Parts: sequence; C-alpha cells; structure tokens
Amino acid sequence: MFSTSGTVPGPRRQAGAGLIGWFLVLVVAAFVAVMALRIVPVYMESMTVGSIVDNVASDAALRGAGVNDVRRAVSRRMQVNSVDSVVRDGLSVERAGESIRVVVEYERRFPLVWNLDGVASFRNEAMVEP
Repeated sequence: MFSTSGTVPGPRRQAGAGLIGWFLVLVVAAFVAVMALRIVPVYMESMTVGSIVDNVASDAALRGAGVNDVRRAVSRRMQVNSVDSVVRDGLSVERAGESIRVVVEYERRFPLVWNLDGVASFRNEAMVEP
C-alpha cells in the first residue's frame, strides 16, 4: 500500500473529539446549566421588584397620596407578586420635598453548589410625584 508519492503512509490521526472530550464538554455544560438555574430566578425577582417600584411611581391613583398609602401600595404589589426576599427594613418610603421617594434595598443569599452560597445586592429607587 504505497501512496501516489511512493512513500508508505503513517498511522492515521484521530479526527474529532474523543470520549473524554465529550465528557468534559457535558460536565461543563451541566455546571453552567445548574448555575443558571440557581442565579436566573434571583435576577427575575429583582426585575419584578424594579417593575413594582416603577409602577408605583407612575400610578396616577397615588398622585398626592401620603407616605403610608405609597408604602401599602408597594407592600400589596410585592405580596401579589410573591416577592418574599424584601424584608420590612428593606423598604423605605419617605417624603423628599413635594415628592415621595420609594427605595427598595435588599440582599438575596442563594445556594450555588454544596456549601457555597451566592449573594446578590439590589437597589431600586423611584419618585412618586405629587
């Protein structure tokens, strides 16, 4: 079996990924998927909180409302949307001149892998104009 050049061909080189290569790709993909399943809900909840704060600030029914009315509106909307991460101390509703400032600041701790936890800090702020 000589090639057209008259030399004896050497051993063929393997083309493509081997079993170990595919296994490593699957392990990395599984790790990324697990991390995404742990982290994405935390950020989805943060987007919900931001949406609540923005909706309260733009709600025409709350124009000229008091601080307690705005606080109740934010708390009610968080309860309706099943937001449990924001504790009472994380919600600040205070008068700032003629406007009312709504600040939601909280940390969320979530399990990652084994005994490793992730911590995410969030802050959403809006003004309810008179």
